[in-house]
Amino acid sequence: MKSSKLFFNCYYSRFHSPFNKSASTRLVAAIRRQMGQYSKEQFVKFKQTYLQNRTELEPKEWRNIKQTLKSEFKHINDDNIDATILGACQSEQLELAKNYIDFIAHSGGQPNDATLGYLLRIYNAKYHSNGGSPESLSDGDQADVLNIWGILTERHKILDSTLCENLIAGLVTTRKWREGLELLNMIKITKRPSIFAYTEFIVKAFSMKDLSLGWSLFGEMMETIDDSRQPDCKIFLTYLNAVSDGVQDVTSGLEKMLQTLQKYDLLISVKVIDSIKMITAAYPNRLQAANCHINQIGTCSRCKLNLQTKALSNADFEKLRNSLLKKVVIGGDVFQKSTPKEVNEFLNFVDRTGPYDCVIDGLNVAYSKGKKNPQSLANLLVSVVKHFADNNKYVLVLGRKHMNKWPKNSIQYVRDNAAMFLADNLSQDDPFLLYAALKSGPKTDIFSRDLMRQHAYLLGSELKCIFRQWQQQHQYSLVTKTGSGKILIKEPTRYLCCAHKTESTWHIPFKMQYTLHSSDSFEIPEHWLCLNIKKI
Repeated sequence: MKSSKLFFNCYYSRFHSPFNKSASTRLVAAIRRQMGQYSKEQFVKFKQTYLQNRTELEPKEWRNIKQTLKSEFKHINDDNIDATILGACQSEQLELAKNYIDFIAHSGGQPNDATLGYLLRIYNAKYHSNGGSPESLSDGDQADVLNIWGILTERHKILDSTLCENLIAGLVTTRKWREGLELLNMIKITKRPSIFAYTEFIVKAFSMKDLSLGWSLFGEMMETIDDSRQPDCKIFLTYLNAVSDGVQDVTSGLEKMLQTLQKYDLLISVKVIDSIKMITAAYPNRLQAANCHINQIGTCSRCKLNLQTKALSNADFEKLRNSLLKKVVIGGDVFQKSTPKEVNEFLNFVDRTGPYDCVIDGLNVAYSKGKKNPQSLANLLVSVVKHFADNNKYVLVLGRKHMNKWPKNSIQYVRDNAAMFLADNLSQDDPFLLYAALKSGPKTDIFSRDLMRQHAYLLGSELKCIFRQWQQQHQYSLVTKTGSGKILIKEPTRYLCCAHKTESTWHIPFKMQYTLHSSDSFEIPEHWLCLNIKKI
């Protein structure tokens, strides 16, 4: 931009007036609230009309845009209009954004913190779209970013978290990116750094082949963020690119990344898998990789090895049991859906008749094939109870009192071959089922199609992963019943569903698309990579 250096030099010397340190945070929040005051369609139309495919505008055009925005959108005013316009620029419109900054300077104004923050984000977007290398931004663009850094740090002795993250977005595009690491510590004064802030530095460290720093920051991020959040796959893609130069670097580098996936139970995307395949193709004598299928008992279709099995530790089970009984059962669900009298009756019943090998949600099983007549519902439940009875398993069947109206011979079979507790018709089954199963001990299974997302949510992030693992390893569900009367049951998955190594072979689960949030319920991975790393 022709006058950007002139602007930043003049701005730095003339306009670094004091500014309330939380003002930019409030302004960004206000802009986001205001953006919600008018429809997304209106704003998209505005951008298409005035900004799309433009790299610069004449001062007269910018003045017209400002007037139009303030007249058409009542929540846009002189305080937030500059940041609004910068926020409307597409990520590839850096030249247009710089052109608007020049317009502000020539008009005798000064961009506030939020406006400069949006500009830094646009620099960041261009940097990544150009490959994220030290040469992805020109020397002039990098100088502009560093000038903004100087302006903001001169203006504020202490930067708030919003300013810090905007500066991080800018500084990682420059050769002075390491100086921005202190911004992470500054953010920690008031809050936890975001995944974005960590990811920018981790990717930068890996791209500069500072692997030690990258993994150190990655570990810090994983200990800090909510465990429902998933690291961006560009972290792993950048890392793989950094270690792909030599066979020794590749093998040790792959091992390090896969050990990290296992440690944090992370599910990578197919893009990362494709990158691993490209690397293995370059070193066929050392590395062999192919997609594979894992059967119900955990055997790989390619290498024929069995995946590892791992039960919850006694400590994790006790932690889960105590927390779930407190937060989910005693803490609210039962008393909201039942009565103290019924709860006491159930607790006494479990003490008297337990422990059980499996706890069955009777109605969930009966309605597995949809709404049927009472005889069909009863027959399905009888078939499941018979399956466990034939295998010498002692089960508890939970149901509702209206099931007493089902055919007497079927209900009598259930009572003769299982413990049976029927709650009031308005009661909720899940808390009863979870209580009975966890009370019975770590080897007890459950039978239900319910994914129990709400119960996982109530546990909070710390125990959600443990609950999913327990659920994965202990939950049966009915698939269907054949015409001959045989039932097909989906058994619990006992093998590890995270990346792990058996002998010299890694089995790595993956998904087709990256998602920021992991599921609240357990999901058995459908896609696996079998990767053999031969020893030298």
